[in-house]
Amino acid sequence: MKPLAPGKTTPKPMIPGNSLAGAALKPFDSAAELSRATASVVRMLRPVREPLSPLLRGRSISVHFDTMHLSLDELKGAAKRAKATVNDAFVAALCGALQRYHSHHGAPVDALRMTMPVDIRDGEDANRAGNQFTPARFAVPLSIENPVERMQAIGQLVQRERAEPALRLTEPVASVLNRLPSGVTKELFGSMLKGIDFVSTNVRGPKFGVYAAGARMESIFGFGPLSGSAINVALFSYAGQLSVGLSSDRAAVPDPDFLLECMEKGFSEVLTVA
Repeated sequence: MKPLAPGKTTPKPMIPGNSLAGAALKPFDSAAELSRATASVVRMLRPVREPLSPLLRGRSISVHFDTMHLSLDELKGAAKRAKATVNDAFVAALCGALQRYHSHHGAPVDALRMTMPVDIRDGEDANRAGNQFTPARFAVPLSIENPVERMQAIGQLVQRERAEPALRLTEPVASVLNRLPSGVTKELFGSMLKGIDFVSTNVRGPKFGVYAAGARMESIFGFGPLSGSAINVALFSYAGQLSVGLSSDRAAVPDPDFLLECMEKGFSEVLTVA
């Protein structure tokens, strides 16, 4: 074995940062940081047995679909007035709509549990192509009447969720879970999805018109999977317009036409801020 030159040290083996080994061996800056990461993972995997909504509880394999059109500039203007993001305005509109829906049925509720894909890219990764999304599950307020205050509250919640250490440990955690017996894994993921009231998805599409077979596409709608929830609302931006795809479980929402009416009023309330 060739001796090392003076001042040289043995090179350390390369460990991928996103692998299970990398996550396990990467040192934390302090015991407090390790404690925060552990607590964050526990929160992420915590089972939730039932939704917060007293109404949106039925589940089936029958889905109803609706669509809406919005102005991207108007939603941007409302968000800017509230010093919030377009996504904050989007979720605030959903909260206002669902508050109306529950109040109409005589079942007001203070908050609902939402799942939302969160972009975890930051620093240099933020400018790279591709997506780095991971689902975040948290409760959003329905009791805030003022749309500006609601947008600001949503923004604070989203920022807090983005800061959760567990979101950046999704791949290592999933690798560990994949080593468990399939029955245990199914029970765990099932318990995580059972208590979701609704899902919100915000997709940034092309800013210019696109064509298919020589014809310009006038609108693009996205319909997200319910994933155990009662409702999925997908916002898709395209050429200055916003298209909303609304999916609802028929067992949870027996009156989808009224839900659509509530959604239209929820967005209208937020857009008036602009």
